Amino acid sequence: MKKILMGLFCLVLFGAGCTPKTVISQSYDFEQMDRIGIMGFASAYSDLNGVENLFAKYLIEAGFKVVERAQLDQVLREHNISVSGYLSAETTRKIGKILGVDVLLIGEVTSYTPTRTELAMVATRRTETRPVYSQSIMQLPDGTYAAYTRNVGTQYKHRTDVTPRQYTINAQVGIIAKLVDVETAEIVWIGSLSDESSSALDAADYIAHSLVKSFTKELAKLQES
Repeated sequence: MKKILMGLFCLVLFGAGCTPKTVISQSYDFEQMDRIGIMGFASAYSDLNGVENLFAKYLIEAGFKVVERAQLDQVLREHNISVSGYLSAETTRKIGKILGVDVLLIGEVTSYTPTRTELAMVATRRTETRPVYSQSIMQLPDGTYAAYTRNVGTQYKHRTDVTPRQYTINAQVGIIAKLVDVETAEIVWIGSLSDESSSALDAADYIAHSLVKSFTKELAKLQES
């Protein structure tokens, strides 16, 4: 577990964003957690297939031993174990025994709105001004007359120009992830987060980073108490 705690300080927060909503079990013995199996995340959106690999990346950076999805899927197929839908305690125990993992990371892409471009009509009000002059005739001392011009004010002209303007709305992604003990099927940690970015994968990457960071911080607090 020391390696895991050291990994916590290696994770650098990408930037300000929404705070993850997480809950960690206060009674679970995380000292017994050595290997994590990464399950394929449920997703109805093809753009976000494989987001579990992002979690694997950050869990490894944090110092955890990870059995990634491709290896896990192969072993499950070889043993004819189906993991679609609800995972029973019996199924999690089988997976844990076969793969030698202590917990499973299970997740779901809960929401996704792709990046889109929209067109809006923008009105710009403009004001033009020009001076107003008046001409007068005056008699000079010698009896002759001369014309002169003087400014008597300002004329204002208002107009509104309407032009089309294109703007981009960022992709929005929501993900929930949970760690499940393979012996009891107990959820020992769960977290969720939504984020937006110029691409769906960038948003998902930030979510994975933030949730793993949040978990490692909570784990460190438990070990200090």
